[in-house]
Amino acid sequence: MKKILSFLLLGGSIVTFAQLQVNTLNLTANDLVYDSVTNKIYASIPSANGANGNSIGVINPNTYLLENTIFIGSEPTVLAISDNGQYIYAGFTGTSTIRRFDVSTQTAGLQFSLGSDPFFGAFYAQDIEVMPGNPTTIAVSRRRPNVSPTHGGVAIYDNNVMRPTTTPDHTGSNKFEFTGTNSLIGYNTESTEYGLRRLSVNAGGVTNVSVSSGVLSGFNLDFIYKNNSIYATNGTIVDISAAPFVSGQFTNVYGPVVYDNYYNRVCFASYDSSGNIIFKRFNPNTYLLFDSLPITQAFGTVKSLITCGNGCYAFNTTDNKVIIIKDSTLGLSETEDKSTLSIYPNPTTDYLNIKSDLKIKEIQISDINGRIINNLDFQDHKINLTSLQTGIYFAKITDENGKITTKKIIKK
Repeated sequence: MKKILSFLLLGGSIVTFAQLQVNTLNLTANDLVYDSVTNKIYASIPSANGANGNSIGVINPNTYLLENTIFIGSEPTVLAISDNGQYIYAGFTGTSTIRRFDVSTQTAGLQFSLGSDPFFGAFYAQDIEVMPGNPTTIAVSRRRPNVSPTHGGVAIYDNNVMRPTTTPDHTGSNKFEFTGTNSLIGYNTESTEYGLRRLSVNAGGVTNVSVSSGVLSGFNLDFIYKNNSIYATNGTIVDISAAPFVSGQFTNVYGPVVYDNYYNRVCFASYDSSGNIIFKRFNPNTYLLFDSLPITQAFGTVKSLITCGNGCYAFNTTDNKVIIIKDSTLGLSETEDKSTLSIYPNPTTDYLNIKSDLKIKEIQISDINGRIINNLDFQDHKINLTSLQTGIYFAKITDENGKITTKKIIKK
């Protein structure tokens, strides 16, 4: 089912015509992630969905169809994808394990146990994050469903091996985000301490560095991290460049949040106690509402919200819908980027040229295992790849506006 709504937005001298297309897929899903290399949405599908339950579902954001399902395990919930798109990690409520899904081969592979608490039983995954630049290393917020608070500490795993040092249980970081390769920011969602914690990651594991209580407040909040700020599901913006403090507030929102790098917007799939859902986009600099769209195709609680390409958003709801929204802007906003970026020749034997309308701020080359390749010469929009072995690599390209584009490279 499709519905096209158009808006005329007036703000000062800026006139923006925006067209949002809403597409509905009937699917029971617990979480969503997006891979830019395959241009696919991946969903964790529980047994309640029926014959294709207990699987990873592959959704095409252009056709709005469920293209495939692959068995992953008993009652998959939280998902996390590596920044190079190589692996998706799944947590479960039906088993005390983590399982890794290989995106390139579309197969479920490595599986390992999260262990157990000697007094309260098995650990289950509440949150998972993949370490930036390290697709085989993950952080897991563990929970113990048979005790309150449920928090069982944060642990770091390299493949299936846990680093020995974990954070304490009971009160800690139920939800977290990597802020760098060796650092995390976490939030206590279970007690009125409402602590924001800085965590340090090293070869031995993970430790708490500091805690700031009461900066955020509210049970069961989640958040995203971007550029030394965290954006919470209740609309609160917290600056964490030094001691955390509230730097702003998006008004009249509650629900999953995502940062849209393409349009430079903070987006919410906001819902209320009656189950009404409104998709909203805000300016991250002024905190003002850019546009909003009531979603009549679904109702209830929104579970997760992701971007799924330029001008594409997807979220899943408790009434068993996946909503995919496409934005096609007819006018030009003050921050919209209409540039194009391409690489050639590809495959290549020596040099890779990058063509872009905008200045290139940073280029990061990684191999198929996520290892960053250093000491590559980049001059005049050309990278010297002669030192690389034959194989598949990924170029993560950041332009002057902060937009990130990932390109697959074949080195012959």
